[in-house]
Amino acid sequence: MRGAPGRLNTAGTAAWMFTGLVAASGLVLFILTVLRPLLLPLVIAAALATVLLPLVDALAARRVPRAAGALLGCLLVIGILLFSAIVFVAGLVDQTDDIGAMLDEAGTNLAETAGDLGIGEQQATDVHQAIEKAAPTVLSAMLSGLADGAAATLQLVLGCTLGLYMLFFLLKDAGAVRKTVVQVIPLRPPLADQAVTRSAALVRRYFAGMTLIGLVNAVLTAVGALILQVESVLAIAVLTFILAYVPYIGALVSGAFAVLLALGSGGTTTAIWMLLIVLLANGALQNMIQPFALGAALRMHPLVVLLATVAAGVFAGVAGVMMAAPLTAIVLDIRRLIRQASSHDSPPQRP
Repeated sequence: MRGAPGRLNTAGTAAWMFTGLVAASGLVLFILTVLRPLLLPLVIAAALATVLLPLVDALAARRVPRAAGALLGCLLVIGILLFSAIVFVAGLVDQTDDIGAMLDEAGTNLAETAGDLGIGEQQATDVHQAIEKAAPTVLSAMLSGLADGAAATLQLVLGCTLGLYMLFFLLKDAGAVRKTVVQVIPLRPPLADQAVTRSAALVRRYFAGMTLIGLVNAVLTAVGALILQVESVLAIAVLTFILAYVPYIGALVSGAFAVLLALGSGGTTTAIWMLLIVLLANGALQNMIQPFALGAALRMHPLVVLLATVAAGVFAGVAGVMMAAPLTAIVLDIRRLIRQASSHDSPPQRP
């Protein structure tokens, strides 16, 4: 029994440490939830600034004031966002009735197919009614977030304004911001500077690679839809390209949308061919392109990417889902960097 007090002390210490860890985690989550309206624009602005910084630096090398270069970068972001929104929304608005009719026809075809497979008439009718009810939801979700009310629209406008404000100063004062980040990171200055450089390179490589992957997927899916004579090809292509930046979930949503439209346009056979094209674009072809587009540093286990994406989506919404993969890659890369530095600094072992 002499060892009992020692074991009790150890158990008590472990219990208090666990309690402190839970309390600290809860506090961090609470702070992140409260500061979410500020953190999301900051994270997005930091990612955009990292991507646009080489452009501003190139303009500064040509004696263009950094303020003018930063303003040009902000205008470029605004132009791309407006162009994408106009093309996507205009394509959907012009074809809303057609898409609704195709989704309804898809429900009819799916119900008939279910009946051919031996499923009861009542179950087939339930499937048809479920798709009819889902069609308005799909259309409203694709058009915009305006249906969420004025509060959501106001929050979106304020978030975009705050993000552009942050983006301007991150581009304009990039040197000072970099020095501050290096000083804040709890690493030796040379190692912290190297971590910042590698992290910026990873973010640029990620978005460049995902842009290439999204473009290839959109072109392949659009060409397949044209060959199959599926309507609303523009909406399919734009949605496929935009959702390429959202790992897994984006491919699932855009692929389901394309297959549903194919089912409504040409029936079950057309939908099966469209499904094969979607699987080819997001499966075999994407696996061939990814090593070249993303590089070795961004190759992570699919389960790691999926878990990080889900967790980021729960706490940070769509922006978190888009940034989950590069942020996870940055954390893993910094961990490798610290390990390498520790192995170089450790004294040689005695024989």
